[in-house]
Amino acid sequence: MDRLDDGALRLRTGTTVWQADESRRLAIPTGRLGVGEIMTTDVVIVGAGITGAFLAERFTRAGRGVVLIDRREPVTGSTAASTAMLLWELDASLLELEDRLGFDAAARIALQCRQAVTNIAALVTELGVDCEFAPRPSLYLAGNTLDAADLREEHRIRGRIGIEGRYLDQGALAEAGFAGDAALLYPGSAEADPVKLARGLIAVAQARGAIVLSPATAGVYQTAADGVTVETREGAVVRAKTLVLANGYEMPDFVDAAKHALVSSWAVATRRSDGEAWPQNALVWEAADPYLYLRSTADGRIIAGGEDEAHSGADARERLMQQKIAALLDRVAARCPGLGKLEVEYAWSGVFGETDDALPMIGQAPGRPNCLAAFGYGGNGITFSAIAAELLEAELEGRSAEGALSYALDRG
Repeated sequence: MDRLDDGALRLRTGTTVWQADESRRLAIPTGRLGVGEIMTTDVVIVGAGITGAFLAERFTRAGRGVVLIDRREPVTGSTAASTAMLLWELDASLLELEDRLGFDAAARIALQCRQAVTNIAALVTELGVDCEFAPRPSLYLAGNTLDAADLREEHRIRGRIGIEGRYLDQGALAEAGFAGDAALLYPGSAEADPVKLARGLIAVAQARGAIVLSPATAGVYQTAADGVTVETREGAVVRAKTLVLANGYEMPDFVDAAKHALVSSWAVATRRSDGEAWPQNALVWEAADPYLYLRSTADGRIIAGGEDEAHSGADARERLMQQKIAALLDRVAARCPGLGKLEVEYAWSGVFGETDDALPMIGQAPGRPNCLAAFGYGGNGITFSAIAAELLEAELEGRSAEGALSYALDRG
């Protein structure tokens, strides 16, 4: 039996662009259990954000009963702070992955991430989820962690895997409207409205019978060979065959978080404008620390984010807000000199998690029978959420999913 320390994180501050017009958004019906009330299901998922949404859709597709529990209103935590760049590229370069894991493992992970973006596109289309999903290329700029020569080597490794794209030198990059020594331009990524995506997936799961309990704080977990029990702080109980932890950056104390660290990140969204921000509206990010990333939106905004640093609480994030906004705008101006003066309409910050090897934590919770987890996504949250849904469904079916050991919570 374990208790979750109820030091609920303020996962975001400020107003995100995704919250701009709630009247257009799909409401998520939620329920509450009374004191002493007991609910039984196949899978209980703790966390009703983007990860919980992908899991609920996948499990109900397989015919499983699902109950989602969230202490907050669904899709109002870290998901609402996401900038929803669905990159197939990891926070770590293939250069780094190959050096650490070997070529075959690095190639498998990269191809799995590319396939995940393709799968999300197919899922959104099949289910009719209106989330402003759009395929986009990615533009990876040389920076202080990978220079132009490093990007040439990264380009070579990608070609060896069979992933085709372009290496842009300084001149070609300037023609695209960016300042820098070099960049890689590759297809295969995408963008979306993360709140609409998560809400759409949960709506599909609910149509298949899934139940969302909110507000409901998971307080006590009991896991055993014959099933699991989650007691909420509100006095209710959910019993299931399997527990899946998808509560982002509020891990229970029995999950070893030695590989995981919290970081604070900031983002801005500009006022609307007409036309493309830059050729192909590519998702732009830097090989830098701290890094900058840029994307456009369907309604003509530019979103810029980054300036990450170690997490020190929501109050500290708020105090740094104006400083970080100025830093982001300065960096955008340096990278995109032709954009002119940008007017910020929305600014926000959030807390996110990252692991020391840039890979997520997906799989069986060590020492906890019938307890699975999906944590530690870094900058690839939505992509890894989709991968987690496939890996954990395979786990429930008793199948050995290819590459699952790379993401295991107890990997070396």
